[in-house]
Parts: sequence; structure tokens; C-alpha cells
Amino acid sequence: MSESHKKLGKYTILGVAGRGGMGTVYMGHDPVIDRKVAVKVYTTSEVEFGSEVAQKMFLNEAQVVGALDHPNILRIYDAGNYKGRPYIAMEYVEGLRTLGPYCKPDALLPMESVIRIVQKCAQGLDYAHRNDVTHRDIKPDNIMLTVDDDVKIVDFGVAERKSTRSEDSFMTVGTPTYMSPEQAKGEAIAGQSDIYSLGVILYQLLTGNVPFKAPGLAALSILITTKDPKPVRELRADIPIELEAIVTRAMAKDLDERYKTGEQMSADLAAIHQQVARAGVALSPEQQFDAASDLNFFQEFTEAELKKVLDTATWEHFSAGDSLVKEGTKEEVIYVLVSGEVAVELDDCMVCSLTQGDCVGELAYFSDESHTATVVARNNVSAMKIQIPISKWGSIPVQMRFNSAFQKTLVQRLARTTRELGKFIKEAARQPA
Repeated sequence: MSESHKKLGKYTILGVAGRGGMGTVYMGHDPVIDRKVAVKVYTTSEVEFGSEVAQKMFLNEAQVVGALDHPNILRIYDAGNYKGRPYIAMEYVEGLRTLGPYCKPDALLPMESVIRIVQKCAQGLDYAHRNDVTHRDIKPDNIMLTVDDDVKIVDFGVAERKSTRSEDSFMTVGTPTYMSPEQAKGEAIAGQSDIYSLGVILYQLLTGNVPFKAPGLAALSILITTKDPKPVRELRADIPIELEAIVTRAMAKDLDERYKTGEQMSADLAAIHQQVARAGVALSPEQQFDAASDLNFFQEFTEAELKKVLDTATWEHFSAGDSLVKEGTKEEVIYVLVSGEVAVELDDCMVCSLTQGDCVGELAYFSDESHTATVVARNNVSAMKIQIPISKWGSIPVQMRFNSAFQKTLVQRLARTTRELGKFIKEAARQPA
């Protein structure tokens, strides 16, 4: 298997993608479906593991994960045996890398990225747990990042499905540093054990340190089962209290105090993500002025007038799926988009999209009526939030600038709507009666 373009069953081997403790992963091609696959071939020596046990662990991954279909779990397509070597054909993802390098103090990811990554892990684990699958070896090396920083949970070799629990289910498995207290005691484990392990990863990604260190497994097990880790805020002061609380709850020794599901942990992470994201996009007054002065909306404003607007406005950050404005609500604010793209939706149908320099919620400036549409971020969006009525804080010249900007906005949107309506009428006319 050292050469490219060899055959392994129906798969054409294109090259080596990586090597692990239990096998070699090849980049392959499935000619039937015409897609790239990753083919993991068992190569562990019988001396190291014992052939029967090692092969059982290897094929367990295919049996357990084969039925799972979640964007944050690496898909398994097929499994078989080639000349006495078992293999698994998996989803091929270009440029995968592990979380391992980002667990060091000098290589930490931005806090916002850490929260998003762990949130996706929690969602993937929640899906697995709802399908009665416990991973049992959650650690940084088993969480992969794509080139787009999406998340893939891998290596379910020691995972178990509740319906197929066997006599060896209670043996101590997993990587010692990330073991839950119940794992360290050799007790029965379930999904909450994976959540504890994910909490350890979150601790490490935030601080660059593991919560417990000891010279041997026995000493480490004692720490895991009896001691509380040093609070993360003692290691890193800029961590929000709410995020520290998530780490603490995920790593609670008492199962009644720990998160019951990955969905619970994911929800708490989503809530804190917004707070951290907003703090992460904070700009200096000079940067705010430069960003705002480039926007079409403020082209007619003098420097003094724009600075007055900036003194009053707040800068908001929205993630994809967040709502800036909701249909049927009233809010005395308007938004001017600094970056990103939003969708204007009516009855869950997208009417149009708005981008940098466009304003949102401007009808509230002219009327006391509720919003007639919902505006949702399509990607990461930064926007200036401006209070209305502007007469409460703005001079007459500033109010006149806003009047002019809003009028131009309405004219541009009316023209855009007219063009779209014309296209629709022409298309409808072409359709057979």
C-alpha cells in the first residue's frame, strides 16, 4: 500500500493522508459514486495489541458511527476486509488538523473561536448521545478542524452503543488526562462522561493548561475524583464569569450538577458567544470613524456631524442566524451595516439582502408602526445601532443629514423593487398559459 493508484477493494488509493496508532489513513477514490474518500486500514501489530482485540476496536468504529449522520461527526461510508486487513471508508475532508496545537499557552485561539468550536462539539455529542452512542475518548486529537474552521469529531474506536453494551463496557477506557471521575473509577459511563471530557478540552483551549497533572495514572485518578481544578479565571483574567461557570458545570464531579446533555452546554455557549464576539470587535474611536466614513450612508455628513453620531451610536456584532429586527416588534433604533450581509424576510421568505452601508429598521424613523419584516444576519455582521428619534440627541443639521440619507435609501430600494417586479412580470409572460 506504499504506492499511489493501488486498489483496495473497490477503492483506488491516491496517497497517504496520515498515520495513527491503529492504522494508516489513505486518500482514495470511490469509482461507483465518484467521490474522494479517506480509507483507514488496520496495521497495528499483533504484538502490541493482540489481533482479536485490536480488530474489534477498529471495526467497532464502523458499526457504531455508520448510522450517525451529523455535520460535526466524520461520516463513515463503508467497512470491509482486504487481504486480512480490515478497513473503513470515511468522509474525506481536505486539510483536517487536530485541536492539539491550540492547547498550548503560546498558541491559543481567539476566545470567540474556542466557544464556537466547543459549541459545535457539544452539538455533535448531543446527537450521538440521543442515538445511544457514547464516544468515551473525547480529547483534542479526536476533534478535527477543517480549513474553514468547522468541527469534525473522529475516532469512535472505543465508543459504545447502549443497545450493544458488553462485559468490557465498564473497563477503564479513554485518555487519562480527559477521563471523567466515573471513568477514572472504572464505573459505568454514559453521555455525561463525554461532556466532562469536553469541559476539560474547553479548560485547556482557554488557558493552555490541563486541569490536573500527576506523575502516574493512579495519582491522576485521585486528583480527578477528589480535587477541584483551579478556576480558569485565576489563570486568565479576561475570561467572562459566565464562561467560567460553563467550564465548572461541564466538569462537575456530581452528575446531578453536570450538564445532562450536550444541547444544554451548547445553549449556554451560544449565549456567551454573543457577549464575547461583541467584545472582540471593539474598535478605537479612530477606527470607528474610519469605518463609518467609508459607508455610503454617511457620505454627506461632515466630520463633526459624523463624530456626533458616533458619540451616540453603539457597535453591535451578530452571528449568522441572529435577528437584528423582528417582524411585529417595535424598537426605537435603526442599524447601519458596517460589514456582513443580512436577509430581509417576510413570512419566512427572503425578500432581499442588504450589505455594507445599507440601513435597517429605517421605517421606524418615519412611522410608529411595528416592523413589517424580519432582518436576519446571513454571516458575521457588524452594525452601528442608532437611537431614534434623532431629535433627542442630534442637531438640526444632523437631523437633515439623516432625512436625506433615508430618502435616498427609500428611492434606491423602490428602484430595486421596480426592477425586480419588471423581471418577474417578464418571466411570468414567458410561461405558457
